[in-house]
This record gives sequence, structure tokens and C-alpha cells, in this order.
Amino acid sequence: MTAKLANPLLSTSEFIPYQSIKAEHIYPATVEITKQAQAKLEEILATKGELTFENAMYPLIEIEDLVDKTWTPVENLLSLNADDDFRDEAEKARPVMVEFYNNYSLDPRVYEFVKRYAESENAKNLTGERKRYLENTLKDFKLSGAELEGEAREEFKELNLKLSQLSQKFSNNVVDSKFDLIIKNAEDLSGLPEDLIQAAALKAKENGIESAWVFNLDYPSYGPFMKFSDNAALRKTLYIEYLTRASAGKKSKKNESLDNEPLILDIFSVKARKAKLLGFPSYADLSLQMKMAESPKQVTEFLIRLAEKARALAEKEYAELVAFQKSINYQNTENNPDKILPWDTAYLSEKLRKEKYDFDTNLTKPYFELNATIEGMFNIAKTLYSIDFQKVENIEVWHEDVSVYQVLEKDGSIIGTFYMDLYPREVKRSGAWVMPLVDAAVNPSGKKIKPQCTLVCNLTKPQLEPAYSPSLLTHLEVLTLFHEFGHALHHLLSNVELSPMAGTNVEWDFVELPSQLNENFVWQKESLSTFAKHYETAEPIPADLLDKMLAARNFNEGLSCLRQIEFALFDLHIYMSEQESLPEPPNVTYLRIARKYNLIDPSDLVCFPNSFSHIFAGGYSSGYYSYKWAEVLEADAFSRFQNEGVLNPTVGAEYRKNILEKGDSEAPLSLFKAFMGREPDENALLKRMGL
Repeated sequence: MTAKLANPLLSTSEFIPYQSIKAEHIYPATVEITKQAQAKLEEILATKGELTFENAMYPLIEIEDLVDKTWTPVENLLSLNADDDFRDEAEKARPVMVEFYNNYSLDPRVYEFVKRYAESENAKNLTGERKRYLENTLKDFKLSGAELEGEAREEFKELNLKLSQLSQKFSNNVVDSKFDLIIKNAEDLSGLPEDLIQAAALKAKENGIESAWVFNLDYPSYGPFMKFSDNAALRKTLYIEYLTRASAGKKSKKNESLDNEPLILDIFSVKARKAKLLGFPSYADLSLQMKMAESPKQVTEFLIRLAEKARALAEKEYAELVAFQKSINYQNTENNPDKILPWDTAYLSEKLRKEKYDFDTNLTKPYFELNATIEGMFNIAKTLYSIDFQKVENIEVWHEDVSVYQVLEKDGSIIGTFYMDLYPREVKRSGAWVMPLVDAAVNPSGKKIKPQCTLVCNLTKPQLEPAYSPSLLTHLEVLTLFHEFGHALHHLLSNVELSPMAGTNVEWDFVELPSQLNENFVWQKESLSTFAKHYETAEPIPADLLDKMLAARNFNEGLSCLRQIEFALFDLHIYMSEQESLPEPPNVTYLRIARKYNLIDPSDLVCFPNSFSHIFAGGYSSGYYSYKWAEVLEADAFSRFQNEGVLNPTVGAEYRKNILEKGDSEAPLSLFKAFMGREPDENALLKRMGL
């Protein structure tokens, strides 16, 4: 008789056996792990006698970690390698998982148990990380509806399930909104870099299309096409397809419609209703309870203040683009020489950048070969933080493109492990992110739990046909890689006791500080010189080319700043509404805000909110402002590196000790002040922007 194979999602090994996971494992694993967790919870609630942190709070943390170990790999694969069967099984299991967390966070016995411990002498004597964790836990329970009763509690449970389903559906619709621009006339390739043309030819071949080139909405295809294609009509087509993803009329083989607007309306209503049930006037007010910013009003004033300071620069940049458009006799698709069209912005900007700084962004690509860039990125971290990296082959992955690395202390001891999944795939979500898989911690017996995470990008992939050519990155792709590596370092270098306080589990408007600070190393000569070398000759990037690239750093910075503020203000405007249904279509709101704060009209043809996964399917609802908020902090924090040495190990050690290792064990402002010795200075960002 053949022994029944164990469910890989219930594996107790250190690393999840990803290659063994099948769709049919998801539901039974979810049922089993939530059953185990509920049984453990009942044991904890039956604890008699004196409560201590060890017999009250630690066991609750262990329950969450137990459930996360099964469900997190499912969420990881849903973003990276999920077919329809996998999605269907995950959606079948989702209500089970949501029901468990509903029962956990809304069970009055659990809340009373935590409050009973909080009133004990043991709790009153807590300090540091444990004290902050208890305070956060009590606050989390309140914000999760623990004080609701009767019908309100039952409604809150239903809203949690509905929101989880809506958010996943929103994300799936964006992933499924595919578009291939098929070009059969070689003249329509004018202006495009040769490597992009070769990749498009290979894509056409893979799709069974002879004598053609295929471009799509994955950034390594879309971004360069918008920047270099001389064909304005084709740029317009691709732009509109990109910014109408998941909007009315979009269809797939499986779904009759991929339109996300109804989902946005439902997502907003659910969040607004949750806020009302908890006694908050709007979802934005609820969301900011766990952030550094104190109120939607404070955030709005911050964004508008920054917009006002950036506007004069943006107006100057816009006028420059208009003048340039006229000087080269460029005729846009509206035959309006006084207007910059959104599908022309990247194209004209690239040409103006080349003229103004004598800088062609394509010229830097041979100096940013992917493997050499990764090695250089690792070496910078080695120098600053006294760590090492080792590629490992004996850990299972979900796709052949995925690599696994361990982070080591200088003495060879393992700190943590991360997976790198860097190339686009048909079933993979677009964008770039880091997903925590296991949080750093020290268990009650004193054993260190080593963190794990996934670092995800959608970068240019090496080509195997017709002849091998390596992955040569644009500087923007390098910037993206370094950004996500900053998140990974924050997660992996955590040195805390309690897993909920580890890594990126910080207040949302602080989470982007390490990622954005890490971007600076691709803008500094001292760090760039360590890895920016020609992929064939190993010659360092020429000094004059490097100077031109760095001189162009702030090019169109004003317009770029206004664009980010436009997104952040749209996010806030949506979630600051005190109604329980949106008063107007989200795209109407977006276009009005875009036209008020930005100078580039996005066009009536687009429907950007429908693919704005950050705020409708991710964790950035009422939090998109955090990119600019954290940019103020990181610009100031990086000034220490600039003043004391970009690759100064002493500064790196202090940054690791005071920021990267601390997670949420202390308040973010305290961590910042420990590193900088003072309060943040908003002028650091303005100075870097040239303001």
C-alpha cells in the first residue's frame, strides 16, 4: 500500500517545498491549519492562574506564525505563478482563512484575555519591545472590531471576507488584462533600441507569429517603447492600453469582463462601512491610526505644500518641453504644438535629455549587466553592513527563473534567506515588491528564527535566441532593483525578539525609508564605480558618461514630483470621503485631481484607477503618500552618508543598528533620531530636487 504524501503547505521544514505545491493542496491545508490554530487558541484561553508574557502573549504570536506559514506561500504564488486552477482553489480556501482571523480578532474572549494580561503586574512592568508590542496589540484588536457587539460584529466579519475576495479579484483582473502590439512593418520600429527589437521578434516567434515584432504591457517592453519609438500613433495605442487595464470592455478567455470599476466601488464601500462601524468618519481616519502621520488633514497639507514648492519647477520643465517640441518641428497626434501629450512625454523628455545633457540613456545599459549589477549591489551591502551573500541551490523554488540567496554574518553564520524572481511571466503580477515569508524572531527557548522573503521585479530578461545576449538594464531598472533590495535588507537584517515587530512591519509611512535610501547608491560616483562596468570589456563606465547621467538626475524632477502627489492626493480624496458610497465615478475624481495638480493631461481616454493596485488591492489605501513622506526622511538620512562617506562602514553600521535591525521595536521617529541625532529636516528633499 502506497503511503499518502504529506501536504507540502503543512510542511514543518524550514523552507516550503514549492515544487510540490499543487492547487489541490490549498483547501485541505487551510482547513487543517486553522483547525490546529483554533485548538491552540482554546488551550491558551483556558490558561489559569497568573498571566505572564510567556504564557499569554508568546502563544498568541505562535498561532499567527503557524497560520502564516501555510497561507503566506499561497499568497506568494498567487502573485508569481498561479494558473486558473490555483486561483480557484485559493478563492475556495480564502473564506476559511478569513473566518479564522475574524473569529480570532472578533472573539470577545481573546480580547478580554489580552486585556486581563495588560492589567497584570507582569504587563505593567514591561519595557521596550514587549511593551510596544502589547500596546500595538490592544490597538490592533480595537481597530479589528474587537469591541463591536451583536449585529455590528457579524457585519464586520462579512465585510472582512468580502474585502479579501474583492481585493484578490481586482489584482487578478489587472494581471489578466493583456495586450500585444503586433508590428509587421519594419518602418514602425524606427527609434527603438536593437535589443528591444530582438526581444520583440523573439516574443512574436514564441506566439507563433512570423515576420513580426510583439510589444506588450510588461515594463521591459512598454517602458522603452514609450521612450524611444518614433511612431506617435503606436505610442498612443500602447499608452491607452496600459492605462485602461481592467476597465470596461476588457475580456479574457475565462472572464467575460475584467472591468475593475464595480470592484473599486465595492472596495470603497466596504472600507468606508468598516470605518463607520469602528467610529471613524472615513476610512482615511481609520487607516492613519497605525501610521506616523496624525491625520488626513496633516497629510493633505504636507502634499499640497510640497506640490506648491515643486510647481514652479514643473512649469519651467513643461515650458522647456513645449519649446523643444516646437524646435524639432514635432507634430503630435492632436496637431497642437503648445501641448505635451501624455504618450509623447517620455519620448520628448528622452530626446530633450539627450540634447540638454548630451546623454542617451541607452548608452549606459552595457554598464549595467544584471548579474554584475546584483554582485555590485551585494558588495555595497557587504561593505556597509559587514554581511555576506551566498547563492544556494538546494532550496526549492516555484520557477526556473528564481534564485535563492542566503545572507551571512562575517563569521559565516546565516542571518536569513531570500528568493529573487526578476523576470516577467504571463501569469506574474506586474511591478516590483518584496513579500515577507518568515519574520525574524527569537522563540521562547532562545532559538533565533531566520527571516525569509521574496524579492520580485519585472526586469529585462536575457535572450537565448537567435544568439545569447545578456540582460542589460536601464538605469531605471537598476534603481528599481536597488529599491526592492532596500526592503529586503530591512526584512532580513531584523534583530528583534517578536516576529510581529520584525522588518517591514513598521508604520506604513516609514516602510519606504530603507528602500528609497538604498536607491541613492545608484546615483553616487563612489558606489557606482564599484559595479558599473562594461559587460564585454569590464571597462568602468566612462567618467564623462557618468557625469552626464548624474547631471541629468533632477531632469523633470518637478513634473515627476507632481505626478506622485497626484496619485497620493487621489488616494486620500477617495478614502477621506465620509459617505459609504463614492459620489462620482473614480476616474472622474482622478482626472479632476490630475488636471489640478499635474501639468500633463492624462487624457479622457484613460482609466488609471482601474489598475491602481497599490490602493485597491494592496496595503497603500490612504497610504500612497508614504512614498513622499518617507522620501523626506531618507533624503535627510542619506545626508549622513554623503557627509561622512557614501561607503563608510561606520555610518553603515550605525544605520544597520538604528534602522534596519530595529523593525518596529521602537517608534519610527525615535529610530530616525537615534541615527541622525535630531528631528527630520524637510529641506533635505527640497535641496536634492533643486528647490
